[in-house]
Amino acid sequence: MNLRNILFLAFSFLLFMFACEDKVDPHYELLFEPTELQFGKVEANQIISQKVRIKNTDNSTGAFIGEINIMDSPKFTMDFNGVLTLQKNESKEISITFRPSSVESYTAKLTVSNEESFAEMYINGEGVSPVSFTCSPNVLEFGMVEEGGYKDMDLSVTNNADSGFDLEIDFSVSSSEFSFVDGVTSHIIQPGKSQAIPIRYSPTTTSVTKQLIINHNSSVKTNPMKVTLSGIMDKTTDIISAISDGWDAFENSDYSGSSSQFQIAVNFANTHEFYDSLNAEATVGRGWASSFERNYYGGYYDFSTSLDKFNAAISDNTRLDALAGKAIAGRLVNEYGNSIEAAIDLLSRKADYQFSHKTSVDYKDVRMSLIQSYYNTGMFTEAATQMDLLDPANAPHSTDPSLLLAAIQALSGSL
Repeated sequence: MNLRNILFLAFSFLLFMFACEDKVDPHYELLFEPTELQFGKVEANQIISQKVRIKNTDNSTGAFIGEINIMDSPKFTMDFNGVLTLQKNESKEISITFRPSSVESYTAKLTVSNEESFAEMYINGEGVSPVSFTCSPNVLEFGMVEEGGYKDMDLSVTNNADSGFDLEIDFSVSSSEFSFVDGVTSHIIQPGKSQAIPIRYSPTTTSVTKQLIINHNSSVKTNPMKVTLSGIMDKTTDIISAISDGWDAFENSDYSGSSSQFQIAVNFANTHEFYDSLNAEATVGRGWASSFERNYYGGYYDFSTSLDKFNAAISDNTRLDALAGKAIAGRLVNEYGNSIEAAIDLLSRKADYQFSHKTSVDYKDVRMSLIQSYYNTGMFTEAATQMDLLDPANAPHSTDPSLLLAAIQALSGSL
């Protein structure tokens, strides 16, 4: 072999050696930001998404070309499809979505790979139950509170033990008569815990009914929820005073002034059924004042109303006064059947009845109304029987209409 060939071979060998020394295997450094994706608690069947950035760093030998996948759990999905290509120092942001289907923990891995490289990031999340809570009671009735005073009541709110989250709750009410005792309107209540919400009623009007508005973070409860708040300014003292003034005026024969005072009492009492007993007395008082002003229809209406509307609440004495008034006024307005019924009821309850606010009115007037109502309905035998009771000195009384009428008129004029 000549020198030229030897030199050629040697040079070729050196070129080959240098070429082998420059050849480097490809490698990649891929970073995830964040390094682990944590969704935390997510309500079952709800959706939440987070961003992940994947970067091919400057330490990589070149551009990365590969694929990206989520492994181990179909409850995590992403918005990326196809081949992932990242130049050196280039990054790509993708969105990961978590949708738990039940109450349990989920774990998955986000992987980025090609033939030369593999990188992964852990993903986890927990499916939990929705917030569920109760409010008790669903109506807060403060009842009667005196003007200038106040009353406190508690609304109890409980976040159920199986709730997956803290209950976040906020209260409001559009009324200055209701307020929150501690001034706190927002609360965070842990699962299994309860919170008492103290609410104060300070009356400024005769009665009020408002809705307590409850905003919350539960997906299974009506939002907002509402709790009814109601209260009454206690006007008992005013009603009793007006009734007393009404009877004083009545006993002094000031029937117009008496009627006005009873009307004041009725107006106050009409604000709530709590006052029904007083309302009955005021209505009966107004009936007697009207009757003595010869407004018999007004009197009859009031007596009937007190017995029908307030029957369960009316006091015994007021019932007797109402029955007496209905018997007497009913006869005067030709309501003979109702007059008879009222008179029999009264006399069976108290045969020697006397009207305490006008002692000139008593059982004799009631029995005479009964007799006249019987007569006017053609029940002459019954009328004669009652005449025997009222006028025993002339018993027995004739059932002949003419003779009976003369006896009734004579006795009526002497009562």
